Amino acid sequence: MTEVMRLRMSTYRMRVLAAVTTAVVLLAVAWVWSLYGPLSDAVLERETGYLTGAARSAALAIDRPDMSPQELVERLGDETSVRITVVDSDGVVLADSDEVPAALENHGDRPEILGALGGTATSDIRESDTQGVDRLYVAVPAVIDGATVAVRASTPLAFIAEVTGRLRTTGFVFLAVAIAIALAFAWRISETAGGPVDRLADAARAMAAGDLSSPVPATRGALAPLGDALDSLGQQMRDRITTLELEQRSLRLAVDGLSDAVLLLDGGRIEVVNREATLLMRAGSGTIEGRSLDDAGLPASLAAAISAHLSDDQPATVEIGPDPYQRYHRLRTVPLGLGVHGRRTLVVVTDTTERMRLDAVRTDFVANASHELKTPSAGILLLAESADDAARDGDLDQALEFVLQIRGEAQRLTRLVADLLDLSRMERVAAPGAIADVRRAVDLACSAHRRAASARELALTHDLSGLAGQDIAVAMEQADLAIVLDNLLSNAIAYTEAGEVDVTVSADDTEVSISVRDTGIGIPEADLERVFERFYRVDRGRSRASGGTGLGLALVRNAAERAHGTVAIESRQGAGTVVTVRLPRVR
Repeated sequence: MTEVMRLRMSTYRMRVLAAVTTAVVLLAVAWVWSLYGPLSDAVLERETGYLTGAARSAALAIDRPDMSPQELVERLGDETSVRITVVDSDGVVLADSDEVPAALENHGDRPEILGALGGTATSDIRESDTQGVDRLYVAVPAVIDGATVAVRASTPLAFIAEVTGRLRTTGFVFLAVAIAIALAFAWRISETAGGPVDRLADAARAMAAGDLSSPVPATRGALAPLGDALDSLGQQMRDRITTLELEQRSLRLAVDGLSDAVLLLDGGRIEVVNREATLLMRAGSGTIEGRSLDDAGLPASLAAAISAHLSDDQPATVEIGPDPYQRYHRLRTVPLGLGVHGRRTLVVVTDTTERMRLDAVRTDFVANASHELKTPSAGILLLAESADDAARDGDLDQALEFVLQIRGEAQRLTRLVADLLDLSRMERVAAPGAIADVRRAVDLACSAHRRAASARELALTHDLSGLAGQDIAVAMEQADLAIVLDNLLSNAIAYTEAGEVDVTVSADDTEVSISVRDTGIGIPEADLERVFERFYRVDRGRSRASGGTGLGLALVRNAAERAHGTVAIESRQGAGTVVTVRLPRVR
């Protein structure tokens, strides 16, 4: 039997039908048994009673003076189709409706005759010695001329069997009709009582299988509350699943929005990862969830550290790095209890490379700043002591010389502090809506540095001819643009022995480019990548002699990036340098 048939047979409807059918079958068996047992007995009993009545009627009329016993039994036999026999006390047959009395043998040994002569109505079934067929005999006592005789009535058993057969046939016909009606009624009952139950059960099984869109069939009567409850349950489940799906989606979006890599592990298998975690992995195409930790493609140092803490009972934090790629990570593991495949563990990986780099930069900056501040401070203190000694010795000219040097160191210290303050300010977010006039800033910067350029016999020019008739503004604070131009021009003039320094401005619809070109000594190619670092000097001796702080190009880069711009440098030793700053244009 197939699974479908097994399910069908196990339904409530089929059980109802089976129960009613079983009852009908039992009633049919009882009916058939009654047709063969009690019916035969009832027919035989009826015939016995009938024969007893016929014999008693004959016994009452047998002693008539106007009719002989033979004539009477023949007349009664014709009217009743029953064989009537009269036997005297000696067993001699006095009269018989079917046979000649003289030809019949003595009946004194017949059980029914003996009983009737004894005064009791008696019956017997046996084969007739005269006719050779089975017959039913009933004999009753009677009196003829004062003598006791037996009056016997009999009928063939074949007649009784025929009557019984007709009754059985009629009974079977009624039984067939009754079974057909009962089965139809049972089917109707199973359909009416079991059909709604089966349909509700199918709807419940569909819900259990996850098909919550399956409608609950309408029911009436006693099953109506159950149908309504099942429909309400389905709606609640749909609402809760929708809520859970929304929460899961929100949680997924929140987890994917984290800057940390998040993994949920069940034993050594990955259950959940966020978008940041996939960037750490080299697992290739396909889903990562469901893979083993070793197959996910995590960096070996991370994978080893995670595996080492999967069996921990307490949260753990580990700092990892640097790896061969100079990356640093912080690993946080949190045990969450037992799962399907083993211990469940929440893993959070934070990339601390940038923080470590910034810490290193900050450390270097503090060290460099301390060193740079210490040098002029120590110089000022030494020069002050020297000036004091010269004054005490009466050498006023030497003391004055020392004072002038103190002034130079103080100015250098002032520039360094100012640059540090500017650098600190540029690390903050720029004021919203800031706009700087490029044309005005270039004019002011060139005017401020023209004397220094002239002192070195350099030509300082600026070219804005390509922007004639246009207002040139950039999304930048005016002070930041002034710092950019001041440092670029100061460097260009300081490192140019002869020739010129030129400022060129060009623009398109979205960007303004400011280029400062000089014909100076240039920068070695090996130093080009580091010139924008804080306190980095290509020629430390020359930089200090020129009064530079080592922060000029760092300020330029920070100011440009603060305004969402860029800075680039091109240089060749002995051929000069070009620094180009590109800033977003405001129209």
